[in-house]
Parts: sequence; C-alpha cells; structure tokens
Amino acid sequence: MIDFALRRARRLGAATMVAAGFALAFGLGASGPVQAQSGGEQGTGEPAQNWVVQCSEETPKQCRAMQNIVMQKTSQRLLTVVVEPREGAPNHALVLALPHGVFLPAGATVKVDDGAPAPMVIQTSDANGAYAGMAISDELLASLKKGTQLTVAFKTAQRKDLAVPVTLIGFTAAYSQLGG
Repeated sequence: MIDFALRRARRLGAATMVAAGFALAFGLGASGPVQAQSGGEQGTGEPAQNWVVQCSEETPKQCRAMQNIVMQKTSQRLLTVVVEPREGAPNHALVLALPHGVFLPAGATVKVDDGAPAPMVIQTSDANGAYAGMAISDELLASLKKGTQLTVAFKTAQRKDLAVPVTLIGFTAAYSQLGG
C-alpha cells in the first residue's frame, strides 16, 4: 500500500530534510538552483545515475528507485522522489518526500514534460517533512518512461509556488529493476 511507501520514505535522512525545510521557511524562491544528487562515481568519466535503486536485505527483498534533489550551493536535500512496488498492484507507487515549510492544504502536483499536472494530496507529515503518494497509472508510467523531465510543484509556507525539475534520465532502467 502507499502508506507502506510513506513509512519507508520517512526514513530518508532527517537532518538534510530539516535543513532544506529551513531554506523553504526563510523564503527560498522558485528559481533556486537545484540538481539531482549523483549516484555514480565521480572522476571516472562515466555518467552518474540519476535514479538509484536501493534494495533491502530482508527476505523477500524489497527494492525502490529513488532520486534526491539537492540545492547546488548548500548540498541540502530539497526533495526525494521514490518509486516502489505496491503489494498486489500492477504498477508501483510514486512517493514524494517534501521538505518542511510546505503549505499543506495546496498539496503537490507532478507532471511529465508538457503534460497535464496530476494532483497529489499531502497525506502525512512528521519531524522529517511532508509526504505525498499516489499509485502510478498506466498512462503516467508510459509518460515517465518516455519523458525527459518530471516537475514536482508545491507551495511554500509563504504560499510561493515552487517547481522542482526531476530528470527522468535513467528512470526506465531503474524501474525495470523493480520488477512488475
């Protein structure tokens, strides 16, 4: 279920989530530079993997694909996008781990390239941030596999719009490692 995905997403680095929240709370504008956190080796000449697959050591093994978006100047995490299997469902769940300082009633939206935005309800929050999740429809999955950029949008506590670009380079390869 998506709630399971949300519980797992909450464990994604409280300290960086709090720091990113402070940046939002103190008026980070929508134009603040962000970048995907590199998962690849630096200095090897090989491109970094934007989408990283992490698997548990439990049996049965549970895997998720994720991408952290960090602020370029401070290296503070702004957003984590997680895709993981949902028990008994044909497609996986998309989970957003948002920073502190989000205007909760506005929710969040995701859109691929120039497609229509899909609303996401912010379902819960805790000391690490706020979380939104949704089942990935066949239509959204096809867009994610073909697209080049996912845009995650939400409002800051000051009700300023913030749109965070998330590259889809490497998404299809990471998604195929999840099975299903």
